[in-house]
Amino acid sequence: MIEFGLLYDWRNPPRPEWFTPWPQFYREGFEHIAEMERHGVDIISFGEHHGDVDGFNPHIVESLVMAAERTSRVSLGTNIIQLPYYHPVMLAERLAFVDIISGGRLKALGLGQIGSPWDVEMEMLGVNTKHRPSLLEEGLELLHRCWTEDEPFDYEGKRYKGKYITITPKPLQKPSPRMQVIGVSEQSADRVARMGFDVGGPGGFFDGLTSKERWDAWLPMWQNVCARHERDPDDVTISVFGQCFVTDDPERAAALHGDAVEYCLTWESRPSTHVYSDESLRHGGDKGLITGLDLRKTFMTPEEAIAEFRATHEKRAPDQFLLIATRPGMTWEQAAEYHGNFIDKVLPHLQDLPTRRSSGSR
Repeated sequence: MIEFGLLYDWRNPPRPEWFTPWPQFYREGFEHIAEMERHGVDIISFGEHHGDVDGFNPHIVESLVMAAERTSRVSLGTNIIQLPYYHPVMLAERLAFVDIISGGRLKALGLGQIGSPWDVEMEMLGVNTKHRPSLLEEGLELLHRCWTEDEPFDYEGKRYKGKYITITPKPLQKPSPRMQVIGVSEQSADRVARMGFDVGGPGGFFDGLTSKERWDAWLPMWQNVCARHERDPDDVTISVFGQCFVTDDPERAAALHGDAVEYCLTWESRPSTHVYSDESLRHGGDKGLITGLDLRKTFMTPEEAIAEFRATHEKRAPDQFLLIATRPGMTWEQAAEYHGNFIDKVLPHLQDLPTRRSSGSR
């Protein structure tokens, strides 16, 4: 069975036609989360960035705490925590708290390392970009050991050193919350398979529901790296995210929200400032994050969404599938309607696709 979730980035650009005062923005956002739980969403997840003028969620753990208090059933998760930004022992303590107060619902914990287009964030925080891989690997190891080892331990790596390391209290889930680590490239997928974690794979990302080309290339690669490390790929949870707003009138929805979708796809993160121009919006900004935007990939009828998802995932579907919750200027009521359409009119037609759970694995 596919678990369906929503991914919140809390972007609130300072454009007059989109901006909502921050107290109102957060209050209504968490009300929306509670409503989406009532409507049947399985997972509530959060992303993060830092130094971004849009307010792109710099408070990911705090968002988890608030979501835990506003919900009672949904799994809580991240997509993703940028692990090199945190001391892993202190992060282990904070996430254990989330798991405890939520009743053991921290079940979609995505972790990774910030990509090179956002090196400016690492520079702002004083983190050496060349240390990105070792910070991630050592951070993952320390998180896991903090949660699973009862006795204090010493650690000495390239980036972290400590004596008598232990945390109290530990997570409610035993032996620990399952960690999903980004493994889109072969190098990163090899790390995930070698270290024994669940995997974050390629979905539609920020420009569509799915990507059949990316998925068809990634799935056999992932299966090969699993075999290399003697892991059963059917025993690994795969999580992906995409962007799609399901409606019976895609043209109207695109007219209402297309500008915001384009803005989000061409954004470049910089401390306290953004550079936007008509030229950069047409050509994907000076980082070239996207070209050739097609809003028909973002706004779909239920029938179109069903057909695309099934065509992409006929051989293997993700176990957890997230959609971006909203875009700037979109009201929470509009977002609830679009995702309600996905839950009611699309998701039931996808549940026969093969997943880890449908294969009988744990």
